[in-house]
Amino acid sequence: MLDRISSGRNASLILLSVLLVLVSCVSVGDKNQFISNASAVSHDLQSCEQASLTENQAKNLLKQNSQVLDPDNIAFLNWNIYKGNGENWQKDLSAFAKSHHVMTIQEALLDEELDVLLEQHGFGWTLNTAFYLNGEAAGVMNVASTSSVHSCGFKVDEPLIRIPKAALVSYYLMDGSDEKLLVANIHGINFTFGVSSYREQLDKLYDAIKHHDGPMIVAGDFNTWSDGRMDVLDQLVKRLELSRLEYSVNNKTHVFGNAIDHVFYRKLELVSNKVFQVASSDHNPISVNFRLSSKAF
Repeated sequence: MLDRISSGRNASLILLSVLLVLVSCVSVGDKNQFISNASAVSHDLQSCEQASLTENQAKNLLKQNSQVLDPDNIAFLNWNIYKGNGENWQKDLSAFAKSHHVMTIQEALLDEELDVLLEQHGFGWTLNTAFYLNGEAAGVMNVASTSSVHSCGFKVDEPLIRIPKAALVSYYLMDGSDEKLLVANIHGINFTFGVSSYREQLDKLYDAIKHHDGPMIVAGDFNTWSDGRMDVLDQLVKRLELSRLEYSVNNKTHVFGNAIDHVFYRKLELVSNKVFQVASSDHNPISVNFRLSSKAF
């Protein structure tokens, strides 16, 4: 019994030491900071309520983008990239970039390697910075074969360690459709007692996207490592009338027996989905092929 107590105490001390080292390398700003390779990016949660585009505005945006999303073929990927700490992450991300049109990335560290890789594949991207790690912006990133027409988001502090987690919402035009695809990307807070702070974070996400009545994808690392957290997420899914994915082989990343990464959708038709097993991150990426549902028109 004493050995078990000692082992548990040692594990706690090791975890605390790791967190202290991490915190010492982190700097946090008071305001949201969005970084993008596009020109116009929003800067607050309230602006998530996107005004409708006029026909001329939509045509101009289509002209500005050499590529737009094909509503009949939207290949989507969700992946926590582990800040690029895993071996061969560049090779894996490059392979995924070649076969996907939209990607939501958590724990994205905007260093030169990531910037160059995305530029090589011609992607538009926006990062909502949660914090800076050794001077490099880190947070959640939305990536697509076309630039978003609007992005917004928020961040919340971890209640215990005070390092923020971010959420990002981006809108994309689809060829031949008046509908905009909303893509929401969230990294759920992790270190909490109970679920009240976690519920508040998901409530903020709901407020950011509840106005959108068109097609949407809601994805991320939700950190649903407990039944209580999963119940909170289930409530969000019901409120937004989202659909879930079924997996023939469930290789999703699990913690304490619970999956922590998820992809939900609405007003899209599911074509196929799978989970890739990788050694380049502590999370396995989820890949989904969608097409715009006829019910969305």
